[in-house]
Amino acid sequence: MINSGTAEVLIPRSLCLIEDFDNLNIDVEDLCSVSINWKDGVVTELKPLKNKDKKAKNILFPRFVETHSHFDKSFIWEDFPNLKSNYGGALSLNLEEHKTRTTDKVLERVEKSLKLAIKNGYRAIRSHIDTYETQSSDIWIELFELQKKFSSELTLQFVSLAPLEFWDTPNGENLAKIFSSNGGILGGVIVPPFNKKDTSQFLSKMLLLARKYNLEIDLHIDESIIEPGAGIKVLLETIENLKINSIPITCSHLSSLISLSHSEILNLGEKMAENNIKVIALPLTNFWLLNRDNKTTSLKRPVAPIKQLQKSHVDVSLGSDNVQDPWYPFGNFDPFYMLSCSIPMLQLSPWERMTLSSIFLAPSRLLNLKWDGLIKEGCPADFIILDAQKWADVFSSNLKRKVFIKGELHS
Repeated sequence: MINSGTAEVLIPRSLCLIEDFDNLNIDVEDLCSVSINWKDGVVTELKPLKNKDKKAKNILFPRFVETHSHFDKSFIWEDFPNLKSNYGGALSLNLEEHKTRTTDKVLERVEKSLKLAIKNGYRAIRSHIDTYETQSSDIWIELFELQKKFSSELTLQFVSLAPLEFWDTPNGENLAKIFSSNGGILGGVIVPPFNKKDTSQFLSKMLLLARKYNLEIDLHIDESIIEPGAGIKVLLETIENLKINSIPITCSHLSSLISLSHSEILNLGEKMAENNIKVIALPLTNFWLLNRDNKTTSLKRPVAPIKQLQKSHVDVSLGSDNVQDPWYPFGNFDPFYMLSCSIPMLQLSPWERMTLSSIFLAPSRLLNLKWDGLIKEGCPADFIILDAQKWADVFSSNLKRKVFIKGELHS
């Protein structure tokens, strides 16, 4: 059958559930040699290789989950190049692009991005879409149609990335109503310097709107090098004042937290965990844009303190963010590009369970997917098989892969 098959592969130990654990051949990088069978798009058998001393010659991963992207502006670098490569320049060019933006242009970028992402091995993606008062709501009808069009190959979620005050307008309320029946997510930006009183008021309106329509919130927050943690602190205070902690909230970036002391990070992390706030670390754009100072040669780069937050029981995911736009000029919706850049710069060991959790398991939880990403009997045959035997091969530039969707080889 076309959606059935068998393979001898290596799987990271923390990404597979297997009964006959004692007979596994596990190498020094925590890769297990197993035999896997699938039928009708579902894994039917997972067991150690009969020869315990034999090592498989390919590595299998579940298809990836992208927690944070920007389809609406992908691949516009050529028309809007941010050659200064700083935050201010990116924001200015972003606003310039809005003047020429049309629904057709956005849909074209979204579809191009989706096809690349599927080809490269993603099974689910959350994408932020710039939203503003003068924007027609028709664009959301078209975007949700695209969501349906690609649903057999990939789960797609949309976040409306708007100024906080937008959610205190009739247009904001109308969009929330549309989202309530389409699974959309409320988004916004909290980056210092800001007026704390105004920000808290707008956040309150946003939280109440999310509760009214049973929606999630995903915030760009503390994507800065100044006033460390100012955004997350006002968010936590607002949640406490409203006594609302049941709304699913994602904090994307939180890069300035790295400048806080170890104890301050742990303390904030505990409060975030108590309120079930999830975090997305986005090192590529943060390392590229932030802390650019021509007067120094400092390479200090702000990025969410992943390990400290995990110690505080915060669920942290690793994301890519921008692709070939004024915010980040590189990338092509390839999860292995993201890993090859991010893992070394963040000093995350790929053979460690918590690292793999931030790449595969936490993203699955964040998007509330039916499958957590663990390879086991009964799971979807949605995976990538690489021509590789060790982690160094995974991070090489000459990577050969086969992508399987519901057990069928994607071409």
